[in-house]
Amino acid sequence: MSRLFSWTMGLVLFLSLCSPVLAWNDAGHMTIARIAWDSMTADDRASVVKILRQHPHIESLLLKDRPAEATEEEWIFLRAAVWADYVRPSKSISPDEVPNHPLYKFHRGPWHYVNYPYTAGQASSELPAKQLPNETNILKQLDLCREILTGRTKIDDGRVSGVSDDQNRAVRMTWLFHLIGDLHQPLHTVALIDPKLFPEAPHGDQGGNKLAIRADVNSMPKNLHWFWDEMFSTDSRFDQVCKNSERLTHDPALLTSNQLLDIGYHRTFISWAGESYESAKTHVYQEGRLKLVLWEHVNAGTVPLAEVPTLTADELKEARKLAEQRISLAGERLAETLIDIVKK
Repeated sequence: MSRLFSWTMGLVLFLSLCSPVLAWNDAGHMTIARIAWDSMTADDRASVVKILRQHPHIESLLLKDRPAEATEEEWIFLRAAVWADYVRPSKSISPDEVPNHPLYKFHRGPWHYVNYPYTAGQASSELPAKQLPNETNILKQLDLCREILTGRTKIDDGRVSGVSDDQNRAVRMTWLFHLIGDLHQPLHTVALIDPKLFPEAPHGDQGGNKLAIRADVNSMPKNLHWFWDEMFSTDSRFDQVCKNSERLTHDPALLTSNQLLDIGYHRTFISWAGESYESAKTHVYQEGRLKLVLWEHVNAGTVPLAEVPTLTADELKEARKLAEQRISLAGERLAETLIDIVKK
């Protein structure tokens, strides 16, 4: 039995190494973009696609693998939302190769998240006043994306050498697509701080990357962050993305909850981060009830499978409902943001 367990854990480790930890996944990000597409006029879509056509990877990535049933414009729009993950370096690439690589030199890891500290069982759901220190974060980059895309500045510390102003605007447009999606994934705004579990990790569990979970007693363990990336769907085929976006935009329950969230101060990037932070506290970490098991111990096979936390059927249902709400909101908000930019 121990040999079988070790082999299984080895397989889990292999899969985790082959699958980079993302924010949502292709299916989630493309659904967000499809919801935005459906919420915009033809003229506004055309204005966005006109910018995206200047992208340095327009042929190699944004138009790649277009299905016959998708128009060129719509496919560019949807692929823009996942471009930032396509340029993430594979583990086989040496860090020394990244700065000159035609794709990977565009990768900016710290742009995908912001870590606000959370302590298991804390009473407050408010976004803390201070973030954990980092060179930059998703909120700063979203603000800069908007500044560049509206023509308020051309100064961009993250700009890749050799790209023109028009190309950089297109790159920033793809970042805007992706980061609005990322910001709605609860674990992209939070780090669980626990001095006993993470004594030398200033960013704690790194947005769930250091913890393990199972969907139910019949499931294999997953990294907590990865688990939530896949909560909405794992099917990124164009027809399924269209079906999912249609379902979400016509779900009365989601429409009602989204309208309630979109009142007043829920119109800024930082307020969206506050929603995600609260969602992480209540749903991901379950108000401190989630059992904390280190992913590295699961990979090493030093933790029995039975000790890895699982969700009840009701908890899993609520988690999926939350993922759908966050995906739906992200799509509507992406549309509003894009329309505001192209109308400037």
